[in-house]
Amino acid sequence: MSRNLAVFDYRPEGELYLGIDFGYKNPFACLWIQPIDRGERVLVLDEYYQRFRTTAENGRALLEMQLASGYGRITDAFADPSDPEKRAVLSEILGIEVKAPHRSVEVGQELVRRWLKVRPDGLPGLLIHHRCKELISELKGYMVHEPGKGRHHALDALRYFFAGWIGAD
Repeated sequence: MSRNLAVFDYRPEGELYLGIDFGYKNPFACLWIQPIDRGERVLVLDEYYQRFRTTAENGRALLEMQLASGYGRITDAFADPSDPEKRAVLSEILGIEVKAPHRSVEVGQELVRRWLKVRPDGLPGLLIHHRCKELISELKGYMVHEPGKGRHHALDALRYFFAGWIGAD
């Protein structure tokens, strides 16, 4: 695989997922994620990261961003399992069920670590587009998961994706 940024192109024939971490005072984070190469590699294509907006406002912004991006239909969305009401609000706005993965924080973190490992071709299994500035920043500064503390909102969205995605097993 080339180290060219072309590997980050959205592939209309592929599945497209959302990983979501709810927030208001803390940021609400959403990642657009696409598995490629028959699920052997995962691309984080884009991010949404906002504070001080309701779940409904964030949902409408996600829908607007989805339509403006030219991305196709969302295959599945995985979000924080602790708030079914927020998942229901987003499900209604996005027109798909926003699911709650049921794996522990530790299992989710291990899945993310596994996909960050460099493969024989010299690239990690998880590739992140440079426009995902918040996710990249959080990855650089992440030390330990403390619920409600620290900057790990985009990382939590990534963890929810891997905890729910069947290909992560």
